[in-house]
Amino acid sequence: MLNFCYSTGFRVDPSKMITDAGAFTTAEEMAKWIIGLQSGKLLKKNEDIGVTWEPVKLNNGTYDGFGGILNAYALGWPVIMRKNHPAVASIGGGRAAFIIYPKDNLTVILFSNLTSITPEEIIEKIAQFYIPDIGNTSFSD
Repeated sequence: MLNFCYSTGFRVDPSKMITDAGAFTTAEEMAKWIIGLQSGKLLKKNEDIGVTWEPVKLNNGTYDGFGGILNAYALGWPVIMRKNHPAVASIGGGRAAFIIYPKDNLTVILFSNLTSITPEEIIEKIAQFYIPDIGNTSFSD
């Protein structure tokens, strides 16, 4: 018999509380990579990063993403498309993730190995400490 418990409004299934592959890097390496990416040290032209982070419309003229707050997709990047505080994410199968808020000069990196989490939601909550008016994912705000 499985026992289910509730934690801050979410149902937690103990069978899903298993570890995943984790991250094969360090916080320092990730920070250096992100700084290099945003400062133009990794691409020939620094403006190219904006092109790769631009949400792409589907053939039917709409945007679609991974679900939840990841409501669009760019060239290899899940995107949080909204009028204020747009963001781009990288989420690995090992539940390691980071979200870059380019207009706010903020990046939040989260390393976890817990399969049952959605790291983008945790990162958004952390980002609210630095961007209190982060709002919702509506593009028309």
